[in-house]
Parts: sequence; structure tokens; C-alpha cells
Amino acid sequence: MEVQPELSIIIPAYNEEPAISQVLEEICSEPALQGAEIVVVDDGSTDATCEQVQQFQRVHLIRHPHNQGYGSALRSGVKSSTGKYVLWFDADGQHRVEDLVTVAETLQREELDFCIGARETNSYQPALRKPGKFILRAAVRLAAGPSVKDFNSGLRGFKRDVIKRYLHLLPRGFGASTTTTLIMIERGYIGKEVPIVVQNRIGKSSVNQLRDGAKTLMLVLRIFLLFKPMLFFGGIGLVFIIIGGLYGFIKAMILGQGFPVFAALIVIFGFQSVFFGLLADQIGSLRRERFE
Repeated sequence: MEVQPELSIIIPAYNEEPAISQVLEEICSEPALQGAEIVVVDDGSTDATCEQVQQFQRVHLIRHPHNQGYGSALRSGVKSSTGKYVLWFDADGQHRVEDLVTVAETLQREELDFCIGARETNSYQPALRKPGKFILRAAVRLAAGPSVKDFNSGLRGFKRDVIKRYLHLLPRGFGASTTTTLIMIERGYIGKEVPIVVQNRIGKSSVNQLRDGAKTLMLVLRIFLLFKPMLFFGGIGLVFIIIGGLYGFIKAMILGQGFPVFAALIVIFGFQSVFFGLLADQIGSLRRERFE
């Protein structure tokens, strides 16, 4: 009878020939991870990534016939994993194995639902990404609260039974890390952030800052509307009701011109937005019932 592993390490890889062998060697030689299941998802690589992975007999390789995106690779890896906990680890050499061990041990020791590796200030970060990160961080904190330190770190872990409930919400491309951060917080799962250090990646990144940053912002909005539609639409509606009411009151009472039609339209729009938020909240509640 085959013993179920406690840990499953999911490594999505797309054209990571320069780094994948070193990454796998470090994981396989780490004593604390000797019993872990290692799953590499080759996402349609056109270089020798697959050939490099196949040299490691311990590694389970999944191959996508064509490039489907980072989120799709993670979905495939989680679905095929068998461990109690799943850990996401990048294939480009950015993450240190000792940080992977820290995340894994924290998950197991404290029996958490999720654990995120939060990058320390001395971690490597390209200067061109800092403005985009600042905008995304502001959007995520607005949606999830100021407690989030590192919303899109690629090194993180989950209870497999928990993350499997939300795989259908993961985007095909980039944004899976941000999405799962918001989901875990909004659903009230027990988690923790642990400090990690990120190194300069090996090879060339396939991330397009403008395109993928815009997609991630839309994902933040989607998750926010799924879990907090009343806060979004109700907030907009309340603002319009206050603006319309003040404008109409000034015109009617102070200037003696009667309550203007424009002010009435603004107030009506505000109430419509509030009621739309109530409707969206009911629909969202029905959808969220499927996750439990």
C-alpha cells in the first residue's frame, strides 16, 4: 500500500531550461523534503525544460501540449497532487529551498489553512516593477485590508482540500497568487505570512508588466465583487445619494429654486446602485455556498 505524502511541491515551468535542473537538485537534496511529492508542470515549453526534468526519477512530470498560462499550470499540479499540503514553488531560481522548508514546516506545525512567503526588503526586485507593485498593493489592501504584506508572492502553501475548492477561480495566466490571497482572507481561513528572501531569477521572465498588471487589477475587482458586492455598489450608491441630496437641498432650501430634477436623478441612481448591490450580494451568497 502506497503511503500518502504529507507535502506536494507544485512547480510550474515554461521555458526554464537554464534553471530547472538546479532548482530540482536543491529540492531533492534537502533532507527536510525527502518524503515530499514533487510535481513539475511543463506548460508547453519550447526549449529543453522537459528533458531536464525527466532526468529526475523522483519528479512527476505533467506536460501541457501548448502554453496555457501560470494559473492553468498550477491547477493541473494541484489536481494531480496527493499530499495533505500543496506548496507552490517557482522554477526560475528566485526562491530558496530553505524558505520552502520554512513555509512547509509552518503549515504543518501550526496546522494552518495557508501560509505565504512574504518577501523581505532585501529581496531582489526589478526597478521597473515597483510602480506597478505599488498600484496593485493599494488595490489589494482596499479589497482585503491592510494586513496583507505580500499579496502575490509565488512561494506559498495550502491545505490541498482547501485550495481545491477554489481552483475554478484561478485565472489561466498570471494573477493566481493574488487571487488566492484575497480568497483565503475573504473566506476567513487561518493563515500566516513568514519572511523569505527572493533572489534574481535565472533566465528571462515571460511577464509583461503592462498587460499582466492590468489583468491582475481586473482579477482583484472580480474577487472583490464576488465576496463584497454590497460594499462596492452600496458605497457608490451612498456617495450619489449624499451628493444628490445635498445638491437638491441647497437648491431647494437655500436658493429657493425647488428640488431640481438633476438632483433627483442622482439620488435615484444612488438607490438603484444600493439595490443592485443587495441583488449582487444574494447572487454572490449562492455562488459562495458551492465552496463549502
